[in-house]
Amino acid sequence: MSELADHVDRDPELSGDEKETTIRMCGQDKRCSVFSAKPTVVKSLLDHDHFELGWARVLADGESRHVDDRSVLPPETGSIVAVEGAMPVGVLTVKSKPRANNNQSSIVNSETIDSSVFE
Repeated sequence: MSELADHVDRDPELSGDEKETTIRMCGQDKRCSVFSAKPTVVKSLLDHDHFELGWARVLADGESRHVDDRSVLPPETGSIVAVEGAMPVGVLTVKSKPRANNNQSSIVNSETIDSSVFE
């Protein structure tokens, strides 16, 4: 688990049903956009070698702010409660057989991938 993942927490302003994860891509896109406010998925995305952070939502002292620069994370105070970023389409898979569990936290696998497949 990365140092950033240690700073992830649930967003107290969102109910369980509001903590969503979305993956978007269009036509010929080589990259997909990923958003999540689900803490287990946020941790996995921050640990993934191919996830490029666009922004993180950080809560501190009851205030919410967007942080666009990964280098200023982890926050000195506060918690990362959501992230948006991009990944190569090549990391996505829809399997013909289900995983051993039905947990959203298992969606993102941090298994090492050869980057040359994305060139």
